[in-house]
Amino acid sequence: MDLGGKVAIVTGASAGIGRAYALALAAAGATVLAAARTLGRPGTPGRSTLAEVVRAGQALPGRIYAQVCDVEIEAELGRVIDQAAANFGRIDVLVNNAAVLPHHTPFDVTAEDWDRVMRINVRGPYLAISHVAPYMMRQRSGSIINVTARAAGFMPKGDRAQGSVAYAVSKAALNRLTYFMAEELRPYGIAVNALSPGIVATDTAVAARPELASSGSARPATPEALGPALVCLAQQTAETLTGQILHTDEFQKSWP
Repeated sequence: MDLGGKVAIVTGASAGIGRAYALALAAAGATVLAAARTLGRPGTPGRSTLAEVVRAGQALPGRIYAQVCDVEIEAELGRVIDQAAANFGRIDVLVNNAAVLPHHTPFDVTAEDWDRVMRINVRGPYLAISHVAPYMMRQRSGSIINVTARAAGFMPKGDRAQGSVAYAVSKAALNRLTYFMAEELRPYGIAVNALSPGIVATDTAVAARPELASSGSARPATPEALGPALVCLAQQTAETLTGQILHTDEFQKSWP
């Protein structure tokens, strides 16, 4: 899959799923602006950082540029998007990956925690789309990918969501945003889809559920495991595939 000449922005790109997506897009030839709240230093023991992601991408066909950006702050999102367009002349792909997954018992989510989840997981993607859409509309092309989760859907009876009610509600809202924006941007040739990576053994997920590290049920947070589905969506248009909620484990089975 070739994304040579394309420009992509990935939020939450310093570690885990976002890191894998940034590296996969660069491996396909894209210029990638990898955004996260802090730059960090390459080689920081026990954790990935934006600086490490840039280092890891140095041998790839595309280039990765670090962008310090907090998706809770609209001015920072706007700055990253405007600078990308100014520096590279276009924006072809937006991956709304930044998210938080707090764990609470069902009735112990504070108002502050609830609001923070919604600001990052829902408002952040909305604002990013709002800022990137004018550039894509002028190009009459682009692909927006919202990273969702199976928790957004209906759960089997008896499944209590493991204390992630705010997260589940936020991802359900993100799916609805995906459907809405797909129709708004369809006339301009822009694809808008949501992608659920499934159960991934990120540091955050393993910290919350240590059994994932040894159960074999989780895929690793690597470009090889997560990248092909994302890169496929990055190539889509409103004519080929849009307005869909898709799952990585169904890639090349039920879709594209």
